[in-house]
This record gives sequence, C-alpha cells and structure tokens, in this order.
Amino acid sequence: MDADPTRRSVAEYVQRAEMLYELGQVEDARAEVDAALRVDPLDPDANAMAAACALAVHDPDEALTYAGAALAHKPEHSRAMITRGYALADTGRRDEALQAAASMLDLDRASWRHHVHYALITRRAGAAQPALDAAWNAVNLAPDQPRTHLVLAAIAESLEMNDLAKRSRQAAEDLEPERAAETERAVGADELLQRLDPGGRVPPEARRMPRKWVDADPADPAWRGKIYGPGLFRGALGRSILLGLAVVFAVPAVLGSEIDAGARLFFAVVAVAAWVGWFTVLRRHRNPE
Repeated sequence: MDADPTRRSVAEYVQRAEMLYELGQVEDARAEVDAALRVDPLDPDANAMAAACALAVHDPDEALTYAGAALAHKPEHSRAMITRGYALADTGRRDEALQAAASMLDLDRASWRHHVHYALITRRAGAAQPALDAAWNAVNLAPDQPRTHLVLAAIAESLEMNDLAKRSRQAAEDLEPERAAETERAVGADELLQRLDPGGRVPPEARRMPRKWVDADPADPAWRGKIYGPGLFRGALGRSILLGLAVVFAVPAVLGSEIDAGARLFFAVVAVAAWVGWFTVLRRHRNPE
C-alpha cells in the first residue's frame, strides 16, 4: 500500500517534464523524468522523454539507450522512433539514421510532422535530396503551418538555395507575424535547427542546448575540464598552445631567409604539425558526437 498520498504518477511526472522541456529547462525536465523512471523504469513515455533530454544536451549515445528502452516495450512509439533517428544521425551512423527516418515516415505518410522530422533527420545524416523532398511534402500537407516553411527554409539554406530559403522564411513570417522579428534574427540553418528554441518553431527533438565552449566561472564544477580538457591539448589552453606553436615556428620558416635551410625545414615541420594538431583537435571539440 502506498503510504505517500503526494506521490505522483508516471504520467504526471512526464507531463511536467514535457512542460519544462518546452520552456527550455532541460535539466529540470530530466529531473522529472528520472523521478518517473524511479516509479516505472520500463515506461515507454518516460524513456522517450529521457531520450529527448539526453539529445538536447548533446549526448546521443544516452539518447539511443533510452529510445531503445522505449521501443523495446512499444515498438511504434512515435517520439522514441523520431529521437532515435536524430541520435543516430548525431553519432554519424548515416545508414541507420536514414533507415530509422524511413521507418518513422512509414507510420503515417499523411502526417506533416513526420515529413518534417524525416527532412531534418535525413539532412543531419547528410542526405540532401530526400531532405528537400520531405520538406516540400510537409509544406504541401500543411501550408498553414509556419514550422513547415521554416524547415524548408533551413533545408534550402543548407543547400545554398538562397532564393527558396528567403521565400520560405517570408511565408512563415506571413503566417506568424508576431514572431517575424525573432525569425529574422535566426538567419542560419544550423542556428535554426540546433539552438534552443522554446517558441516551438522547430520540432523539440531537433533542438539542441547551446554549447558553452569555455566558461571559467569558479561556480561551474566543470570549468577546469573546459580549460584543460580530458587530455593533453584537448582543452582550451592546449588548443591555444598548439596555435601559438604553429605561428611561432611558421614565422622563421617562411621569413627567415638568413637561417640555415635545415633549421628552416625543422621550423616548417613543427609549424605544420602544430597546425594540423590544432585543426584536428578543434574539429573534434566542435563536433564531439
């Protein structure tokens, strides 16, 4: 017998998590989901919500785990299928992401929301034409929905179809004039699809929390890791050292006409190595998934 009359049900925890998630309070949403999972670790809705929270904070591997748990108990759980598609794309598993997107679309080809998700997932997986086709299908199915036009704009912009992107943005603004100024500020496709967007202009599963690359606030328990990184040269300080070495050794290699040829060659080799190291580490830092 439950002795705690104030204890909420799984559905109540998930409902509150949904509300917090839509407001952009992902960490608070995750706390509600964790409470729901303590009540019922196998609940598909709670696991799907946990997957969405994990994806929002750039943890696609954890998102896959929770989405898989949801699908194990409810194979056609729409949100879990959608989130799994985004997570697979974020982890670089292109073929699996495309297959997941296709399976999700097969659930309901008349749903403009499913076409929107299919477009965004396939775009993230690097498939241009299917993404563009699906975005057009979404617009045709729901021409009165600003979200469909914004997604088409983002896909078109990523393909450098600037005229189409401009017209699509304008169509969205005409349908939702009170948000025209906000939409105008979101000029980049990646910004539109990845930044936190509490206004709901893109599907929640497509949003990402903005990254804080370096934050030396002593109140942040992770600030040392952000500066020093998990290993040699992987933090902000190490990247700065690599860039400095590249510049310092490149100058005499290029301009040191009075320096011995062997020494200049040595300087050039060190400069190139430092430059390659800096570029490689920077790419991994910006695209850790």
